[in-house]
Parts: sequence; structure tokens; C-alpha cells
Amino acid sequence: MVIMLLMFKIWGSNLTRLVFNNSEALRCLAIGTLKADKFRIPYTEKHTEEKGVLFVKDEGIYLMNAYAGGKPPNELGTVAFAESYDPNKDEDVWERSRQAVGGDDFGEFIRLPEVVLRAIVMRQLNKLIIDMNSESYSVEFE
Repeated sequence: MVIMLLMFKIWGSNLTRLVFNNSEALRCLAIGTLKADKFRIPYTEKHTEEKGVLFVKDEGIYLMNAYAGGKPPNELGTVAFAESYDPNKDEDVWERSRQAVGGDDFGEFIRLPEVVLRAIVMRQLNKLIIDMNSESYSVEFE
């Protein structure tokens, strides 16, 4: 079963499908997100109480914690790379990331309801999928 969750405007060209498998890193990210109560909005000084993660493109494409304070994401194990976009495992990630989502680095807050976060933790969802084009992106779960 695929659940369509969110649609937002974002950068990029052509249709790109990014798959985040329900790995230990994604589970750690979901657990930390469930525990937190304050989340950073990228490129601002603002915070929100809505639970969510950061969708990031720089040296790869990944999800990371958006919760305010605490240890850096790489120390917490809360960086979950998209399939084939992990610079530690995959080749030509920088160029393929540019082709997939455009040349500019970005960080975008993605709201995730508690029911979805709990399903990730309980391994009831296998994948988080981001489909995007030059106009928008959508977040789905399988």
C-alpha cells in the first residue's frame, strides 16, 4: 500500500524518485523525531512544534534530524541517505545528485505525522519515497 502524504514546491528538473529504505539510520531518525518537541526551519531562526525531518542535498541526498539542540546528526546516526546517493558508498554522487535535484544545495523541512514515524520505528513501512520534478515534490510511504 502506498500512502501519498505531502506536496510542496521545490527545485530540480525532470521527474526524480528518491527511495529511503527503512534502515537503522531512518529508524533512529524517526525515534529521535518522536522524542523531540521543537524543530528547526531551515534558513530561518524559526522553530515549529510540528514533527518533521530535513530533506537535504549537498554531498549526497539524505534526510537528517530537524530537532533543535543536541549532538550533530552524524554522531546520532540520524542521517539516512537516499538509495544510491550516499557519498560513502556510491560513486559519482555529486554529479548524479546535481542531475537528480539540481545544482544548488538545499535543506527543506518535511512534516511527518506521528503515525508515520511510529510505523517507521515498528518497521510497518518499508520505504519513504520522494518523487520530485521542477514544480513540486511528493512524499509517499510503502
